[in-house]
Amino acid sequence: MSDQTSPAEPAEPTTVDPAAAEPTAAAPTATPLRLPGRLVFRVPGSALVAVLFLVLCASPLAVAAPWLALIYLIPLGLAVWLLRTRTVVDTEKLVIRRVLTRTVLPWSAITSLRVADRKWVRAVRTDGGEVVLPTVRTRHLPALALMSGGRLPDPTG
Repeated sequence: MSDQTSPAEPAEPTTVDPAAAEPTAAAPTATPLRLPGRLVFRVPGSALVAVLFLVLCASPLAVAAPWLALIYLIPLGLAVWLLRTRTVVDTEKLVIRRVLTRTVLPWSAITSLRVADRKWVRAVRTDGGEVVLPTVRTRHLPALALMSGGRLPDPTG
């Protein structure tokens, strides 16, 4: 008696349904993007520490003579500039605040944004004039484009 084993028969090819192979998972639902009510671009409040340091450094000179107390006007002016200067952006308009002025530009009055010296951002108005956006830098351009509601293109693509 000889033990002969028959050659293994080729197995039938099996087909796998890709949908059945993966575990059923709920498809991620796209949540709508919620924009903030407004964005405020300003100098950080921690910059006031430098103003306080300037006051301390000016104090020995300011007490030397009564008229030298006017030197305190320099740090006071810097503090007012730091606290007042900002750009506020919402879905309807830009508000540019400086020490003594306030400019309101609706998005319909802006044709584009121009970057000057690779860091300063200016709003180009429909009449061709430009308005500097204080404290807005090039890294803020995607946020401005998003807040404009598609009126301005996103430079990052």
